Amino acid sequence: MTRRLAPDLCVIGAGPGGLTIAAGASQLGADVVLVEKGKMGGDCLNYGCVPSKALIAAAHASEAARRAPLFGVDTGPPVVDFARVHEHVHGVIEAIAPNDSVERFEGLGVTVINEVARFTGPRTI
Repeated sequence: MTRRLAPDLCVIGAGPGGLTIAAGASQLGADVVLVEKGKMGGDCLNYGCVPSKALIAAAHASEAARRAPLFGVDTGPPVVDFARVHEHVHGVIEAIAPNDSVERFEGLGVTVINEVARFTGPRTI
């Protein structure tokens, strides 16, 4: 893809850092281009931070049920339904995704390009 743009700022990567910089700069009046080759939110939202924390929360809930008798609460041994845990993880991702979406960032005035980018010069990608 060959497009000639001359923004104040070009951000490569729509992970947490890139999204923060793009949103902040745009809100301060900068002309911003955000380039992402994959999913908005990057690895953190889609594969790493968010899914892992949702899994950890499920593990904590299971362990709390396991330890409940120590507090005088009898629940029986926890039964983990991995399909439901999986649904929970994806529900958490879906709840956060609109905050990281192309639509939101375009609404902030950011030009979002879904492509692979690399620097080819000091001011050129």
